[in-house]
Amino acid sequence: MNTTYRTMLAGVLLLAAGAAHAQSIDDKLRSQLRSTVQELRQLQDNQAQLQADKTAAEKQRDDALAQLKAAQAQLAAARGDTGTEAAAKRALAAERAAREQDARSLAKYKASYDDLLAVSRTRDAQHVQAQQDLAARDTQLKTCEAHNAALYRVGHEILDAYEHVGIGTFFASRQPFAQSVRVRYDELAQRYGDALYAGKYDAAARAPAAAPASAAAASAASSGASADASASGQ
Repeated sequence: MNTTYRTMLAGVLLLAAGAAHAQSIDDKLRSQLRSTVQELRQLQDNQAQLQADKTAAEKQRDDALAQLKAAQAQLAAARGDTGTEAAAKRALAAERAAREQDARSLAKYKASYDDLLAVSRTRDAQHVQAQQDLAARDTQLKTCEAHNAALYRVGHEILDAYEHVGIGTFFASRQPFAQSVRVRYDELAQRYGDALYAGKYDAAARAPAAAPASAAAASAASSGASADASASGQ
């Protein structure tokens, strides 16, 4: 009987620990997935802004080229006039400087855009990986639930088998104490039944509920062990 109770106690503790661990991993993965999605959205917003800046820079470049061509035309029309030609050259130099500045700005925006695109692709890959990990954890969680249900069923089968064992089988030689020992073992069976129920994993229950369940299982198991020792002393 002591071996049977120790086996039942180990099953109860495994049920409670396995359920709490599986739920904790599931919550952590879901939190990481939400954080990755938020970061991805922020990167997409930044990417859109950089694209708009790039378009504006390209427009400025085109405008500068148009102005340069106009200045060149004005320069050609003003040839022969020293003062006009000098002013045109200055205008041309200014346009060239503006064009170079626009080119540098465009290169800067393009580099930022490329960096952001690389980060976005990395986040996409991480997002996909997180989803795959979450799916794998869901599969593990379902497997844990199935094992939990099987252990729960076995525990009840053990208790049911105990309830149908005749008291005379164990205490025939100690008849005056048979009734009191029977009461104590009935109480022990009830405690183990309560512990099995408390340790049964429920996917709909919140993670914090796992701690009280574990405490109840441990308390019931401890009380059961004390009752077992007392009964053996009788």
